[in-house]
Amino acid sequence: MRSEPLPESHAGTERGLVPASPSTMTDSFASAPGKLWLLYGEHLVFRLAHRIAGHILKTGAPLALVDGANRFDIQAVVRYAQEHRLDPDEVLQRLYISRGFTCYQIEAAVTERLPAFLRRTGARAALVFGLLDTLYDEQAPMRDVRTILGRTIDALRAMEGEGISVLLTSTDWRVLPEERNRLLSDLKRQMDRVYRLELTAENVPALFLERSQRRGLVVPARGGDHGKNRPDIYEHHRQ
Repeated sequence: MRSEPLPESHAGTERGLVPASPSTMTDSFASAPGKLWLLYGEHLVFRLAHRIAGHILKTGAPLALVDGANRFDIQAVVRYAQEHRLDPDEVLQRLYISRGFTCYQIEAAVTERLPAFLRRTGARAALVFGLLDTLYDEQAPMRDVRTILGRTIDALRAMEGEGISVLLTSTDWRVLPEERNRLLSDLKRQMDRVYRLELTAENVPALFLERSQRRGLVVPARGGDHGKNRPDIYEHHRQ
């Protein structure tokens, strides 16, 4: 079964959104190093993120992926490799995955395991699925959540400074209590670029580039616990 490409966006520029090309975004992310981007919106954002992962792996480079939304689909990468006449096994050997099910585990994966993996392998790109998903969990106190977000952004900024490109991918949720919805706005302000994927009135996906809102984020004091389980970066076939 072949995956269908996302169509190019031809929608208007309402609400400060600039139509963007998925293929151009993919090429741009995989080229120049040292960037921090957010891709969010409809559930199809993960389909586009898998395409970006495949594009990076196609170049022969290693790739790290932290999955906090349980949305990684290994078959999507296999299909991409087959469509580009690549050996799926060789492609998957360059893919390393860490999964987490709580915000504490994802923080540990991003701030500790991911930087160590990048230094060890020389990988220059990383994807993070569902960072906000774990922060929306009501079982995590809001004070902890804001601290975790601040420390995670600190770590991502450090990676960017070392020439690492990181793409965060999240579904656009509306959650309760209402204050947790502000986490998305906080995250957007820390990004170099923010892309939004919407469905048009004809139910066709359209990609947009949002206007930059980047500014400083107040980061709470350091400290805290990562929880009982500590995720590791590991090769896909060791899961």
